[in-house]
Amino acid sequence: MRRVAVRFGVVLAFFLLIVYSGFATYRWMEADGKNKSMVSYAVSLADVPLWELAEAGSMFEYLIRHNATDELLNERVSTYSLHARTLSYSSAMLHALTKDEKYQIFRTAMKNLEGFFITVKNRPNGREVLESNLDVLKWIGEVLKEKRISDLTFEEAEKILELSGELKT
Repeated sequence: MRRVAVRFGVVLAFFLLIVYSGFATYRWMEADGKNKSMVSYAVSLADVPLWELAEAGSMFEYLIRHNATDELLNERVSTYSLHARTLSYSSAMLHALTKDEKYQIFRTAMKNLEGFFITVKNRPNGREVLESNLDVLKWIGEVLKEKRISDLTFEEAEKILELSGELKT
């Protein structure tokens, strides 16, 4: 009788372990699916701002060479500032979800870029500040060109951070 009770106890413990293991696996798969979905959302959120910022240097060069009004330049500066902020938020989400350090570096670069655009917008000589930084903005654009945020390498993120630090206000 005692052997039967011990066997029953062992079988019951084994059965409970299997049930718990199945439940834990299900919860892990559910959380993993949500994580992948959030990563996909953060990458998609960054697409348009990334493409727009990749063209910022060329756009400013065109506008300045064709004597665009200060109002038009300020409108573009404001738009690019919002794009940099969006990319900063998206990078923060991606860093939290993936723990990939490139997103933290890219976030810092986008904060620098946003700060630059805010400063330019508030300066009376914004056109001159933009003009003196066209090369740096175009180099940033070259690194960003035709990429998704998830395609950026660690080295490219560092390069963008370095370039964003070269912007002079």
